[in-house]
Amino acid sequence: MEQKDSTKRTTGIIDDDPVVRCYLESLLSKQSEVTSVLMWESAEAFFDSERRKEVDLLLVDLELPGEDGVQVLKRMQIESPDTVCIVLTSSSRPEDVFAAIRAGASGYLMKQTAPALLAQNLQAVVHDGMTFSPSIAKLVVQAFLKADAQTASQAQSGIEHLTERELEVLELMQQLGNAKTVASRLQLSHETIRAHLKKIYQKLHVSSKSAAVEMLVQSRI
Repeated sequence: MEQKDSTKRTTGIIDDDPVVRCYLESLLSKQSEVTSVLMWESAEAFFDSERRKEVDLLLVDLELPGEDGVQVLKRMQIESPDTVCIVLTSSSRPEDVFAAIRAGASGYLMKQTAPALLAQNLQAVVHDGMTFSPSIAKLVVQAFLKADAQTASQAQSGIEHLTERELEVLELMQQLGNAKTVASRLQLSHETIRAHLKKIYQKLHVSSKSAAVEMLVQSRI
């Protein structure tokens, strides 16, 4: 059987606006790697079509009649996890962006993007299978930075509740890796170190050495 060229892509579009579909088809057909562009007006029409199995790259709007774009993404994760799914929509609301990413979107593009930039974004999708509009990329980065800051703050708060001895034990666990070696270094019994670790886990609300050490690292960022 003839193998499919991995550099070529069959692209699918799910959008209920025929003007948008034609516009996207025009942009995508100019990409040398795109062999064909298939279009559907709804999620139901897409999943009822046998030709959906040909699609390597799927552009999907979030606001669709019937099943919405997030539902499409979730179904694709189950039915065709190798298909690259990119959201192309007019919504820049954070809740929509993160719902799409959690549902499996590999990118998020805005319909309002200028034609030349959108063409570049689509080219990036075809080549790399992932892309974000600049405003969406900034939103995602800010969210990750905020989450990291919150994690570091929580870790710092937890570490501050440790006694000097508990902190010493945890630092040595990070350096030496196991309780027996820490016990030997501090000239304490293995059971004493295990008792300290139990209190450390309780204070940090974790259940493993790796999680406790991770909080120690986060507290020092």
